[in-house]
Amino acid sequence: MAIIQRNNKKGQAKKAPPPKRGAVQKATFDIAKKKEVGVSDLTLLSKVSDESINENLKKRFENGIIYTYIGHVLISVNPFRDLGIYTEEVLQSYKGKNRLEVPPHVFAVAEAMYYNMKSYKENQCVIISGESGAGKTEAAKRIMQYIASVSGESSSNIQKIKDMVLATNPLLESFGCAKTLRNNNSSRHGKYLQIQFNQQGEPIGANITNYLLEKARVVGQIQNERNFHIFYQFTKGASQAQRDTYGIQTPETYRYTNDSKCTSVDGIDDIADFKETIRAMEIIGLHQTEQDQILRLLASILWIGNVDFTENDQEQASIKDLSVPNFVAYLLDVDADALEKALTQRIVETSHGARRGSIYEVPLNKVQAKAVRDALAKAIYNNLFDWIVERVNQSLEATEGKDKTIGILDIYGFEIFESNSFEQICINYVNEKLQQIFIQLTLKTEQEEYVREQITWTPIKYFNNKIVCDLIEEKRPPGIFAALNDACATAHANVDAADQSFAQRLGLVAENPHFEQRQNKFLIKHYAGDVYYDIKGMTEKNKDQLLKDLLLLISKSGNPFLTSLFPDQVDTSSRRRPPTASDKIKQSANDLMHTLSLSQPSYIRTIKPNQTKIPTDYDTKMVLHQVKYLGLHENVRIRRAGFAYRQTYEKFTERFYLLSSKTSYAGDYIWKGDSRSATVEILKDTSIPTSEYQMGTTKVFIKTPETLFALEHMRDMYWHNMAARIQRAWRHYQQRKIDAAIKIQRAWRGIKGKKKLIELRDEGHTLLKGRKERRRMSLNGYRRFLGDYLACNDPKSAGGFLARAVGLNEKVVFSMTGETLVAKFGRSSLRVPRKFILTNSKFLIISEQIINHQLSFVVDRTIQISSIKYVAMSNLRDDWVALSIQSPSEPDVFISCPFKTELVLMLTKLRRGLDVRIGPTIQYFKKPGKLTTIKFQKDESVTKEDVYKSSTVRVSSGMPPNSVSDPTPKKKSSGNYQPKPRPQPRPAASQARRIPPAPPAAQPLPSGHIGAAQTPSGYGQPVQQQSSHSAAVAAANSAYNPYNGGQNQQPTQQQRTPVTPVTRPKPAQEQPQPRPTPVVKAHKAPPPPPPPAAVQPPPPPQPAEPTYKALYDFSSSDSNQLSIKQGEIVLLVKQGSDGWCLAKRKDSSEEGWTPFTYLQEVKTVAAPPPAPPATRPKKAAPAPPAKKSSAATSGIATPVTPAAGGANLGTGLAEALKQKNQANNSLAGGLADALKARTGRRDSDDDSDDDW
Repeated sequence: MAIIQRNNKKGQAKKAPPPKRGAVQKATFDIAKKKEVGVSDLTLLSKVSDESINENLKKRFENGIIYTYIGHVLISVNPFRDLGIYTEEVLQSYKGKNRLEVPPHVFAVAEAMYYNMKSYKENQCVIISGESGAGKTEAAKRIMQYIASVSGESSSNIQKIKDMVLATNPLLESFGCAKTLRNNNSSRHGKYLQIQFNQQGEPIGANITNYLLEKARVVGQIQNERNFHIFYQFTKGASQAQRDTYGIQTPETYRYTNDSKCTSVDGIDDIADFKETIRAMEIIGLHQTEQDQILRLLASILWIGNVDFTENDQEQASIKDLSVPNFVAYLLDVDADALEKALTQRIVETSHGARRGSIYEVPLNKVQAKAVRDALAKAIYNNLFDWIVERVNQSLEATEGKDKTIGILDIYGFEIFESNSFEQICINYVNEKLQQIFIQLTLKTEQEEYVREQITWTPIKYFNNKIVCDLIEEKRPPGIFAALNDACATAHANVDAADQSFAQRLGLVAENPHFEQRQNKFLIKHYAGDVYYDIKGMTEKNKDQLLKDLLLLISKSGNPFLTSLFPDQVDTSSRRRPPTASDKIKQSANDLMHTLSLSQPSYIRTIKPNQTKIPTDYDTKMVLHQVKYLGLHENVRIRRAGFAYRQTYEKFTERFYLLSSKTSYAGDYIWKGDSRSATVEILKDTSIPTSEYQMGTTKVFIKTPETLFALEHMRDMYWHNMAARIQRAWRHYQQRKIDAAIKIQRAWRGIKGKKKLIELRDEGHTLLKGRKERRRMSLNGYRRFLGDYLACNDPKSAGGFLARAVGLNEKVVFSMTGETLVAKFGRSSLRVPRKFILTNSKFLIISEQIINHQLSFVVDRTIQISSIKYVAMSNLRDDWVALSIQSPSEPDVFISCPFKTELVLMLTKLRRGLDVRIGPTIQYFKKPGKLTTIKFQKDESVTKEDVYKSSTVRVSSGMPPNSVSDPTPKKKSSGNYQPKPRPQPRPAASQARRIPPAPPAAQPLPSGHIGAAQTPSGYGQPVQQQSSHSAAVAAANSAYNPYNGGQNQQPTQQQRTPVTPVTRPKPAQEQPQPRPTPVVKAHKAPPPPPPPAAVQPPPPPQPAEPTYKALYDFSSSDSNQLSIKQGEIVLLVKQGSDGWCLAKRKDSSEEGWTPFTYLQEVKTVAAPPPAPPATRPKKAAPAPPAKKSSAATSGIATPVTPAAGGANLGTGLAEALKQKNQANNSLAGGLADALKARTGRRDSDDDSDDDW
């Protein structure tokens, strides 16, 4: 849907921008984006009835929405398919949200439990109820998934506990779940998992309580059902070594797994599940020996089921194939004969009062032998399952003190089959107890509390199933379990007699309206429906005892793991009746109810939509029946009329006193009155309407959950605001510490870096070994060996652009601008500037060229470091270095580098053992195979760096060879510090083009170029306050300048004399006029009228390109430069930003770069008006010569008449112009001398004797 945005125009729609990636991601499960189907909370139904509830559930189910609320109770309909609603994205969307902010979901229930546990410090539990196949186990797994995801941090111990808790699901499902007609993964045992948390809400342990495993399933199942999952996983997924050790074959081989004719199930991968089970054992901490013992006993159970019997004429049973019990004896580590005897005979002992009687060995018939066989298999599996649960609890035991718990009850659902026996009555009894606690906590207790607290309330009728629970468990009057125990105690010898005794005793409970007896069956009217139970076999199942013969057999086993499963021996001397199975389940159910009553419960009511397990099938009649027996109608009525939250005044005040300024100050409780009045003040200050709450005698009742969530939100915001203030202060404190640390680190890095650079500089002294004279600047205290003077390693600088332009992707060790000799055909060698770059593997010489009016860089030479044979330098103070590669196809390199010592030092570090030759001459191959010797001579008349001519270098004397660097100047103290003007920025050494030459000294700067000709930074500014790096870089840039005579600049010791401009004489009309002296007026003729103004000629046409005039001579030293002569007119094509400009001659015959400071723009000005015609003066008597007045001697002009003043004004202007011309001539003469000397040096540098 487009977003409608009105900007003074009706209906102007603007398309919504697409969501940015990396921001809020789209959730997979988001009902809010769909049209609401039905109502998400059944309390919002307009008409409340069982049919309207069923219709609402059906609509939502058909649209893939399986969750619906009744207040805080969650209704879940099993979809029998994966809806994609349990992904990590969906899980995170429920984190930190209350149930009104997000659609109904099992994650919302888990979030509410975890939040309430942390906030209210109360134990929590979730009771999941429903019939078999309704999805109780899946809901329990999803709650565990959510709590494991959101609780605690990802530390190793916490994560280990989380993984172990989650690993209990596949392990206990394999051993405790099976495929039934109604459910492919039906829980055949009850499980109550308590996750234990510390005070920080982190899981630190867990405990599992097991309830009533259906062990009869081990030895038999009805058609199209299966045994426990683990038997099929083991027989299908066992490795070859396990098959060889335990004799494992396919599930079709064994009676216990094949009698029901169902070994495979659609949607169940037994092989993959077996791997998951073994992995769960490893996560929980079961050792390999323990895993092997478990698999050994599973194999023995399967082989016990394959023991078959025959019967002789005397109806005495015998084993048909003795190889089977022999292999079972091997697996159980017992005597084979003893096993055979225990399966076919029974030891009977008679007693005569206190005296011991006789012992008889009674043979068993075929039916009795099979019962003994099955009893042994059931006993081993039942005790093995109990051992696994206990072993899991040992691994999950909390290592520190637990604070609160969250309990998850996953128990078998209500069952109604065609034939229901003792297992079904136990399962349905536990479900009746769960329904009873649900009624007590949601219906009965709630209404009783309203009456007790004197809250206005209309009572609602509901069915209380306590009468059904009493029918089963009561002793007086006796219930069904009591009658069953009496029958087992009085007629224990004969099974049929015991069943008949039980049937007779059921007459004692016949008066209960929810009980009916019919021949060999009886009826119980459960809350979920009427169920008929078969009496036959109930007494035998209730005994839950293993024959003494089998116990004796197991006690003699050589397998200590097997004997540990049967630690309790029957005490035959005790007169007390051992506990029966009904006693155990009754005690377990009551213990469970007590544990649940100590926690704050949450409820999930699961509904099974069909019996076919088809995803889209919705059986309206079947679901309506579940809606009725779950009491959803009554629950909706009470929730609509009741209150969502109630709490004592003390706890409410303790929770929310921060929300009122009358009850809190700076987080402290300051109220002096009672808790009830404090509650009133809190509700008043938070603007809660009185219609939203009622005040009871001891508790406050809040009607809607929205009000409670609003209070919680205000409380969270209080802490948020307080936390923000603390965080702000803490951040300021931390920032101050960080700033101080940065200053200390910066100072330390500066000291450490300077020390390293100084050590590197001192290595240069060691390299020379006192064999070469030094330049004064090389010994400067600020001198550092920085290496990359062009900043090629900085990608944002001009040096980085240079490196990219030549395709350099290595780290630069050394870079600088220097000179090399370039010879061309028909010309002498020239000293031309080049850029030198040294990397870890090669040395590059780079030149600049103009291509398409753009400056480009070209690599002239690339020399591999490994190919350099030796490096040669002279013993004088010059800058020449030769790199000899002795290549048959390429000449050696002969360059002038101001920082030659640093360059050679880096080369020796990159190539160990490099020969460094220092002497009065340098020998190198000027051409391949042609050795040239360069001689070096001292000449004190050489004032510049050096003079090269005809293979001879003349240079003045330098510092002694054994000289060392000056100590680093100390910084001035802050008390004596005087701020100096910041030096003007100068182009860096790594700019695209080198610095243009400055105009010759002692010459006036042309008008309009004063700013352009200022002395660059580093030449005329003191650098005492510069850092070592900036001083060294400035020295590197100023050490060599090919256009200032190669003078060695010393920025730290000397200052270049700045050019002093000559003051122009002011025109006469601008000079201050002397104060006139009073004189006697003379009678003269009036002055003639002024001449008419001359007509101004039109200005000449401007040229297409700016025209400039050369002020000085400039001789180019490169092919991309343009030589100019003084007075020559050129056209400006392009002006650069670094002091150069692209110019061409007027005839466009040649184009190149030339210094912009050498040019002056030629401006076309209008011609001056013609002089007025001279007038003939009248004749007058000659005046006598006047004496010099005091005014004249003191420099004050004598006042004149207007006519005379005009003449004197013209004379003064002419005199001023004459003086200016003379000054220009003198400056021009000095400039001519300087240019002549410069040209002489250039000519003298030409190697006219080179043999090119």
